[in-house]
Amino acid sequence: MDLHEELSNVEILTLVIYWLGGAVTPVDLEDAAVEAFNLAPKKFSWIKYADQIDLRIVQYAIRDACKADINYLKGTSKHGYMLTESGLEWAKKFDEKKQLSTASRKMSPTDLIDREILRLQSTRAYQKFISGEKDKITLMDFREFTRVNDYFPEHIRKQRYSKIDNAVKDNVDLRKIWKLIRGKFSEE
Repeated sequence: MDLHEELSNVEILTLVIYWLGGAVTPVDLEDAAVEAFNLAPKKFSWIKYADQIDLRIVQYAIRDACKADINYLKGTSKHGYMLTESGLEWAKKFDEKKQLSTASRKMSPTDLIDREILRLQSTRAYQKFISGEKDKITLMDFREFTRVNDYFPEHIRKQRYSKIDNAVKDNVDLRKIWKLIRGKFSEE
């Protein structure tokens, strides 16, 4: 498949961040740039020096993907970029349709999300919620569920919350508990 012809720069960067694990962990701008260049060198290179990555083009595409009307990515160049729920949904659908994920990757994005779902389901907060004891969920249970505490910088908390948003998206019980405890314990 010729990604140069079929996809926009925004879509290529969204797929790249998906493949690099951006559903569950922030992806560095430069890592995304290298992978995007490898997939579609003509789209992400200088005109005069076609063998060189034009980081500016990558930055523009990522900035556009973060805009509210597209909303596929969120993050900053300093702390990395992650997929939003809509970005994850688009990337999964595209990847399934085209079967683009490569076997060379250690874990697929779906594997990473499945692992996070299992982790969330093993928490005390989830166990209390499932057994009908949602009023007994404590701040410590919330911290175990989110893997954050008061000392985490805001950008790390947001990254962890995005990871959970993406993991719970298709699981009714996890979505319900996440909404409940986020509303109860989170300042955001």
